[in-house]
Amino acid sequence: METTYKYFPVILLCLSFNLFTYAWYSPVDVYDKVVELVSPGEEYLDEMSVRSIFKLLEKRVQCPGVSCEKCLSVQSVDQLVGNFASSGGLLHKEGFFRVAAGCHLYLSSPTEACSAVRAGRWGDETDHLIQEITDIESSGIETLLRNMEKHYKPDQQYNQHCLTGQDILEESSASTSDGDPHNTDVVFGYIVYHALRGDCMTARALPEEDYFLDFIFNRVGSDNITIHELEGIMKSLQLGGIHEEDHDHGDQDRHDDDHGHDDHVDHDQSDHKELVKIHGLNGSSLSRYDVARLSPALVQQILSGACNSTSPPTGPSDQLCTIEKYVYATIANLLICLASVVGVVVLLCTSCSSVFQLIIQFCVSLAVGSLTGDALLHLLPMFLGLHVHSEGTDHSHSEEVPDYIYKILVLMAGIYCFYLMETIFSIVTTHHALHHHGEESEPHHCDHGKVLEMYLQDKKNKQSVSQTDLVEKAFPEENQHSREQRLLPYMVTIGDGIHNFADGLAIGAAFSVSWKSGLATSLAVFCHELPHELGDFAILLHSGVSVKKALMLNVASALTSFIGLYIALTISTDLATKQWIAAITSGLFLYVGLADMLPTMVHADNRRPWLMFLLQNVGLLSGWGILLLLSLYEDKIGF
Repeated sequence: METTYKYFPVILLCLSFNLFTYAWYSPVDVYDKVVELVSPGEEYLDEMSVRSIFKLLEKRVQCPGVSCEKCLSVQSVDQLVGNFASSGGLLHKEGFFRVAAGCHLYLSSPTEACSAVRAGRWGDETDHLIQEITDIESSGIETLLRNMEKHYKPDQQYNQHCLTGQDILEESSASTSDGDPHNTDVVFGYIVYHALRGDCMTARALPEEDYFLDFIFNRVGSDNITIHELEGIMKSLQLGGIHEEDHDHGDQDRHDDDHGHDDHVDHDQSDHKELVKIHGLNGSSLSRYDVARLSPALVQQILSGACNSTSPPTGPSDQLCTIEKYVYATIANLLICLASVVGVVVLLCTSCSSVFQLIIQFCVSLAVGSLTGDALLHLLPMFLGLHVHSEGTDHSHSEEVPDYIYKILVLMAGIYCFYLMETIFSIVTTHHALHHHGEESEPHHCDHGKVLEMYLQDKKNKQSVSQTDLVEKAFPEENQHSREQRLLPYMVTIGDGIHNFADGLAIGAAFSVSWKSGLATSLAVFCHELPHELGDFAILLHSGVSVKKALMLNVASALTSFIGLYIALTISTDLATKQWIAAITSGLFLYVGLADMLPTMVHADNRRPWLMFLLQNVGLLSGWGILLLLSLYEDKIGF
């Protein structure tokens, strides 16, 4: 008993200290601070004070691209504090912490909070927010501040120290309460208090000013940086990589023509020795102060593009001047049109339908490979910005194959596997049955192989009968045929003209990017134009059109490609326009290749199906292989 009385003063002193500590960090403290901030001289928060709090908080939020909603009102406080209206509009400290949690919800997500206010669910959403904060000491406070980063805008973000979660925990004394809900309310109170002040708050502590220099010197492992180590740092930043002889023996012709321009370039391009000389640093090592002086020069080298201009060119530029674009694109388009005409002449002169059928199937499969290969391997990466050709680009690509190429190859492998399964299944199950059928129904005009086979068969039949039999048997059919399909030649010509116009757009846009891109697109257009034009020509002849008129319609539709070509060359003056045209072209190529020509390959009928299947695979894989090689090595091709 005497021992108890002996230590009673000590116990009393400890209790007094704890009471003093609680009073120092009591909830009343932050409540009084808020009252003093919005209503100086008052003891409680009234309706006018609450209205001032809401107006200040609405100024502290920002929504990217749009104005944030302003939905907080005195009337909505009843959703959080049930006795607010009955208490005469006074918000006591217990109600304040409840409102503070609701205000944090507004600072974190104004749209969600306003939706809850309008639906009368502000209190429920606030309770849900409080329940999610299970540990205010560690991740809880960081979560609260991180949720505010998107919408909360401090008043003086760059002129003051940003408060961290630990600062707020220490201020609210929650660091010793192990997540007590009472202290969680105090944390909400201090967050709202600092938001009303416009203080900067961050979820993580920002480094001190010396952190960046400390990082550099810790990287080199010494208190001073040698000139050799400075050179290594500049190489890491891809600066100063040009040799001195490159400065002395550069493009002398251009140097003689424009001294002023070259002087400016010389000032932009500096190696490590020149930077040291410019700043008057003659020693063999650099101190922290010296490195700090050099930092603006390093930033200037990056901003001025010196890291790009000092890199030695890896090869000749693939950009074309305006005249070259028009000349090369016109030649490519003209060759494609002439090749189609040559194919038409061969069609008129040939008599071996089986060989011609195999050749056409090879051309169709080559067209599918080149069209889909150009769309997926070249056009798709270009308009998505994965592989951009622009003027001034040094094209110093890595030796490694880009990751997107592998993914596109997997996509193409999927197409190829399903093509193999469908074609083999079709050959095994249907070829024998089709071999015993009689006359087949008329094919769709897009079925190039069937159309050509039918035309050649008709031509062979006409040569095997007499003129009298031809008149007696064919005349009624021709009259009926002309009545049923008199508009078909014009429909085919109009459709072919629109198709050629789109091809011209594709070629023009491709040559506007680079001659390599133009070569890839021209190859794809050429491969699918040959069987396409032959099929359309056969349709015209089968519809009763004379050879002369069919040739005229074929040439007329081909001329529309030049219209599209020159339109694309005219409007493709910037990267954005080229990318949009490339996107349209990619869709066209994928549709023509997969929806038009691939079914022709799968359902083609021939007496030697496995030989035709082999030729189709050779053509398809050849088209993909050519476009893959062009996609991988186009930046290394030069003349």
